[in-house]
Amino acid sequence: MSPQGLLMMGIAMIFIAVGFIVYPIVINGTDSILAYSFTNNGTITDASYTGLTAVTGIVPLLVLLGFVTAAVVTGFLGAKTLRGNTSANLSPTNLLMLGIGVIFIAVGLIIFPVVLDGTSTVLHGGGDGLSAAYTGLTAVVQVVPLLVLIAFVTAAVVIGFFGARGLSNGNGS
Repeated sequence: MSPQGLLMMGIAMIFIAVGFIVYPIVINGTDSILAYSFTNNGTITDASYTGLTAVTGIVPLLVLLGFVTAAVVTGFLGAKTLRGNTSANLSPTNLLMLGIGVIFIAVGLIIFPVVLDGTSTVLHGGGDGLSAAYTGLTAVVQVVPLLVLIAFVTAAVVIGFFGARGLSNGNGS
């Protein structure tokens, strides 16, 4: 019996526990985004930004699937290692990458209202809105929050993927 396999299965349980600890933070973060209203101009809400409402609505499902997948992959690798079918690389780098992938989204959602306030300030433009002299700026600014949201979700998925891949390779690469 491999101690690495037992450790991997224990880490899988930790991913489940951390995931369920982080998940309410994700739900609160997405609820805050969906209820967003700019303080200086109440007409600027989450719906003012192209695609933001729809993508924000799917983030909790992606996070749930992400941490459950991380736990299942780690547990499966632990079971395979216990049977002696494979070896695992329990390097701290790979484990941290998996964990950071789960936590990265929650931290991003907590910080995300700063992006919304910044872009809302640009849209509001000190009370007069954006000047018509800046052709196309409004359309670009309205897409920025969506791009930031997609960027940190993608970064979390990529970090988690490389962490899981490093664990399954058994060689850390």
